[in-house]
Amino acid sequence: MMTESPIKALSIELKQCAKTFPDGTQALYPLDLSIHAGETVALLAPSGCGKTTALRMIAGLEMPDAGGRVLFDGVDVTALPIEQRNVGMVFQSYALFPNMSVAENIGYGLRLRKETPAAQRKRVGEMLALMRIEALADRQIDQLSGGQRQRVALARALAVRPRALLLDEPLTALDAKLRDTLRLEIDTLLTRLGITAIYVTHDQAEAMALGDRIVVMDHGRVAQIGKSREIYHHPA
Repeated sequence: MMTESPIKALSIELKQCAKTFPDGTQALYPLDLSIHAGETVALLAPSGCGKTTALRMIAGLEMPDAGGRVLFDGVDVTALPIEQRNVGMVFQSYALFPNMSVAENIGYGLRLRKETPAAQRKRVGEMLALMRIEALADRQIDQLSGGQRQRVALARALAVRPRALLLDEPLTALDAKLRDTLRLEIDTLLTRLGITAIYVTHDQAEAMALGDRIVVMDHGRVAQIGKSREIYHHPA
């Protein structure tokens, strides 16, 4: 992998962020969480415990209930949509565009930001090299393996130089051996970039391997926050 220039990391704070859906389902009880600049925080829980809801609030894809606030570097961004938050998101389904090539997918966010064609080509080339997928640049998405698609999704999220990277169970769809390989690659990538990252998973091994801190969630509430060693030896 080539060296990517460091990104100015972002501190993120959730203050009393709860989420009640229109049918009355309480997906998340009031949550207070501080994420330090450059830190990787893993949100660990089974499905339906509020971890993805919390991630989507950070992204700007969900609004917290009245009174909840999301702050980036101390600035209230609660009302800002995702395109104004400068975060990169990697979805469980990858959410790649099947009608675009690998290079076109990676450059999508750059086109939305109206960067010059030359700047787009340069940045896409950097991302292809970073993820070691230069040979796939002209391929269509349906010609890729699961691991290759995951690398394209990561490259697309990072191409716009986000100040935080949000990952929603990005390895769930992969087989166990590939999952282990990509987990190591993601860990190396996050360390190299020094970017703030929030990683949602139901896999304890993933959370332990990737998280500087782990937030264990249970039915919409935080059960425990700590470093992996603390969580492992002294579970709440």
